[in-house]
Amino acid sequence: MKKLLIFSILTYLLLTINSSAITKNSQKNVVENEKILKIGILLPLSGKFKDVGESFLKAIQLALFDIGNKNIKIYPKDSGANSLDSYLSAMEFKKLGIKIVIGPIFHESLEKLGKVNDITFISLTNITNKIPKNIIAFGINADSQIDTLKKYFKKKEISKTLLLSPKSHFSNQVKIIEDSKLKFYKVFLYSDIPKRITDDIKKITNYQERKKNLERRIEILKHSELYKDKKELEELEQKHTLGKVSFDSVIVVDFGERLKSVLTSFLFSDISSEDVNFFTLNQWFDKTLFNENASQNLYFPAIDFDNLKKFKKKYLDSYEEKPNVVSILAYDALGLIYYCWLNNNAHFETNQLYNKNGFKGLHGKFVIKNNLSKHQLGIYKVHKKKFLRVY
Repeated sequence: MKKLLIFSILTYLLLTINSSAITKNSQKNVVENEKILKIGILLPLSGKFKDVGESFLKAIQLALFDIGNKNIKIYPKDSGANSLDSYLSAMEFKKLGIKIVIGPIFHESLEKLGKVNDITFISLTNITNKIPKNIIAFGINADSQIDTLKKYFKKKEISKTLLLSPKSHFSNQVKIIEDSKLKFYKVFLYSDIPKRITDDIKKITNYQERKKNLERRIEILKHSELYKDKKELEELEQKHTLGKVSFDSVIVVDFGERLKSVLTSFLFSDISSEDVNFFTLNQWFDKTLFNENASQNLYFPAIDFDNLKKFKKKYLDSYEEKPNVVSILAYDALGLIYYCWLNNNAHFETNQLYNKNGFKGLHGKFVIKNNLSKHQLGIYKVHKKKFLRVY
């Protein structure tokens, strides 16, 4: 397993603007002072989310191996994926003198942790509302994704964007998107029922009117003997509608099968990626998107894909199983804590996490501000069964 050290802490876990400080005999000071870095690990290690929790724990253990410092001690405890068990485990951390904890994963588990003021929690949630002051939401949140989309839209001169979301999932993320400086041509909430999604999309795209436009034009051309009209008629008879829509891009705030249903409904409405640009939120490189023609040229913000592939390979080589891809954030969280501790003469202080210069982990660059991790993401698109980085 020593070959894993190729992906060293200097290369991935500790790449920051000030990373040169790592080499200044810090390791020697740690050994001489015999100081221990205690890190609590709060994950669902039982119940229906046990597999998720175990994958995150293994990612943390992988980071621990890569660092190779015996003065780091982790203390895993069960969050139970609920607020009460998370609080009780946090109180046990407190008795152990632990000041920094990785976890919990789920936003629902954070409710009571604000009462544990002397511990800082690096949660892996991407939900940013109602975050207690002692918790950092480390997930890939909507703020980071929209900031990336805004930059890309400006570069590509995309200006008339339609925002779509399912009615029952008009969540905090959608509210953040609406409140952002990204201006939308229109916001539309579509049905959660698959059979009704196509009807909703047809209304949005004025499908019936465009279909009538085609029929009227064909009828006119049928009575013409002009060569150019006959040529146009041949072309129109291959189409289903005539006329453009009033927007140049669509952001679909959805995931999984429902996202695919929405994209397919646009195809049924005779609107393809040649007509408008289709965007969605971070999909964690879901390969099932390759199976849908409607997903071709779909754009989304995401972490560094090349490094994610390296992480997955490293995890697979170590444990002979595939990781939960989000666990790469847990790997980086341990590296972040270790860097702050090592760079401060083996003393961890919470304010180090708020370094305005930011940090660089395996998943990419990020800076922590106002209890949120702001990630620098890329833009990828689905193209011919591949994920291509376009920004």
